[in-house]
Formats: sequence, structure tokens, C-alpha cells
Amino acid sequence: MDIWNWVYTLKTELRAAGHGQAVDVLDRMLRHTYSVEVTQAQALLPELKAHAKAIGNPWLEVFIGHWEMRNRIGSLLEGDAALAQVVALFERANREDAQQCPQSVCVTQDLVGCYANVDGAGWVQERIAVCDEALQRVEPQRACFSCISYEKADALLDDGRPEEALAFLEQQQGRILAAGKSIYGALHEIHMAVLLRLNRPEQAWAVLLEWEAGLEGYEWPTQRQSRLMFKAQVLARLQRDEEAWALLLAEDELIPRYRMFWLLAFEELLQRAPQRNNQMLADRLEQLIGQHHRYGAHRRVIQVAAISIPLALQRQDLAQARQHLALAHTHVGQLRRDCGAQALLASLASQIEAASPPLKVN
Repeated sequence: MDIWNWVYTLKTELRAAGHGQAVDVLDRMLRHTYSVEVTQAQALLPELKAHAKAIGNPWLEVFIGHWEMRNRIGSLLEGDAALAQVVALFERANREDAQQCPQSVCVTQDLVGCYANVDGAGWVQERIAVCDEALQRVEPQRACFSCISYEKADALLDDGRPEEALAFLEQQQGRILAAGKSIYGALHEIHMAVLLRLNRPEQAWAVLLEWEAGLEGYEWPTQRQSRLMFKAQVLARLQRDEEAWALLLAEDELIPRYRMFWLLAFEELLQRAPQRNNQMLADRLEQLIGQHHRYGAHRRVIQVAAISIPLALQRQDLAQARQHLALAHTHVGQLRRDCGAQALLASLASQIEAASPPLKVN
């Protein structure tokens, strides 16, 4: 069953039953989510959940729960902060009265996405297993086939298996096209990420051009931010620096999901423009690592620190380097598996020590 056809039917039935206000709030929440208006979307959730409880429709509850998690896990990259709720939602979606809901399989995306935020490398095996199970239940013509395929490829990438991720993506895209459907932006996104990991920016650029050629009608802000930040990354890797800088400097209202993409492009460009490693960047890094810290995205804190500390040392900002190292240390013990985290932090500590002035002896 097509999700959006079902949603249209559901909203029609709700209006006919006198629940027009619930439909209006639902539409507003979805618009805010796609418009990356995170705060506004979250503010509507209590009212929307109250409507759903009064209506007593399990499928509606699952639908609302999924879109709450898309906002929290997909946009804000919440980790431990959302884990208990997403596990409860996953269990709710798999009860008998909700299993057949078209949106129930999408809750799999929420669960594995949360694991990825908490500790992507540490939860790789579980993420892949859950995705494999879900993909057995989803036809290639459904949108969730693309979403779950994205999550599995992302897990393979976190496990250091980009060649396998690329082969998997090509297989899944072939199945989607054979089913008469188009490739969604999310699959273009992960396809480009894999190619960049394999150091194939020219091929990633070809994927970007294919993505842009397929754009039709209105492009929601969340889709636009994703596309432009990946475009900036590829341009940077191709050393088309002026074009990349133009995109990065124009996009200053990114949601957390796309700030990491922004940082990866910025890191590449700074190799050829070290003068831009300034206080503005320091402030952005502080914001980014603080976001992941607050939401319990443990591996992401360490990943940001691995970039921010060398950059801080380059601009002789020992205070930020030490602060970010200390913050990363508070998260390393909360990883599911170490996967090289302690060795990485030890290396960063050595860099800080080497850059620190010798103690004066009176």
C-alpha cells in the first residue's frame, strides 16, 4: 500500500468523522518538518498526540510517532536522548493492531537511525540485521525500500566496507528502476558519500548531476540542504573551491543533520585556505559538538572532535582543543564498541601535548 495514498484516505475519513482540526495540525507538523522548521514541528506534537489518543487509531499513532522521530533522529540527530522512545515506538508498530500500517516498516528506519546516532560503528551488526529483515518485507516500488536501503548502506560505510556498500546500492537502485520508480534524493546522498569514501569525486559529481536533473517542482528545504551540502563536498574534493565556498557561506541555517556535511566540505577547503580557520569556525564547531553531546550522540561527538581539535591547534586555540578532547573522553565509555575510539583520542591528546608550551620552572 502506498503510504501517501493511505494518508490521503485517512485524512479524508478523519474530516468526515469530525476530526478536521487533527488533520490540520498533522498537515502543519509535516510542513514544518519538510521545511526544516524543527522547533515549530516539535511544538505541535503534544496537541497532535492528544488528538490521536482521542481518535484511538493505532495506525495514526504509528504515523505520528514516525514523523516525530524523523524530526528528532533524522533532523536533530538525537542519540541516547531518543533511544528509549524509539524502541517503544518500534514495539508499538509491531503489535498486531499496527503491523499492517504502511508506516510501520518505516519505524525500522527510526530505530537503526538512532543506533547510528548513538554509535554507528558499534551498532553496525544490529543495524544491518534489522535492515535485512525489513527489506524482505518491502517491495522496491515503495518509498521505504529506499529509506531502509539507505540505512543499510550507511551501516556498511560505518563498518569500513565502502566497496560492499557501493555494490549493494547499485543492486538496490537497479531493483527500484526495474519496478518503474525513480531514485530518491536519499539514495543519491548515500551513493555520493560512498563514492567520496572511495576517493571517486568525479563519479560522485555524476551522481549529483543525475540528482539535479531529476528535480521537478518544489524542492523542500530539507532536500535542498542535503543536496547543496553534498554538492559542496564534491566541489571541494574536485578542488573547485570558489564554487564550494559560495555554497557553504550562503547556507548558514542548516539543521544539525547537514552541519556535519558542511564541516566535511569545510575541512577539505581549509587545506587550501587556512586563513578561513577563524573564530567563526570555532563557534560553529562549539555549536556542533555541543549539539551531539546534549543528545547523547556519542560516536558523533568523537568524530567532530577528531576534526575540531587539529583545526583548533592550527589556529593556536589550545583551550578549545583541550575542551573538545575532555568532552570526547566523557563519551568514549558510553560507546557500544570501541572501534578505535580510545586510540584516536590518545593520538589527539598527543597532538595537543606537542602543541602546548613547556611549563615554566621557577
